[in-house]
Amino acid sequence: MKTLRNIILATSILAATLATPFAMAHASLKSSNPEAGVSLAVAPKAIALTFNEKVEEAFSSITLSDSEGKAVAADKAKVDAANPAILRLEVPTLNAGAYTVSWAVAGHDGHRRKGDFKFTVK
Repeated sequence: MKTLRNIILATSILAATLATPFAMAHASLKSSNPEAGVSLAVAPKAIALTFNEKVEEAFSSITLSDSEGKAVAADKAKVDAANPAILRLEVPTLNAGAYTVSWAVAGHDGHRRKGDFKFTVK
């Protein structure tokens, strides 16, 4: 019985060790410009999201919405040519108010991750 318990424990530890690199392989947001929750005196001309790995442009997006939930940017987000871990969205001139950035990306493993954050223009 004790041997069976040791085998199960060893198998569990091995499985967790082998699964860790795969679980951490998903693209995750490292930073954003503008930062989440910030109140800006000057509206940004672009949204830039930096991830921990290269993102696939065809399967990645950024949507910028005003306080009423209406999309304010018509362009499609593009991966930065110099750094494929950065996704950018050019935005039109923004009025004072609250905005929500919603993003969805796919990393090299094909798994999609989503998130959102808000910022304010004074």
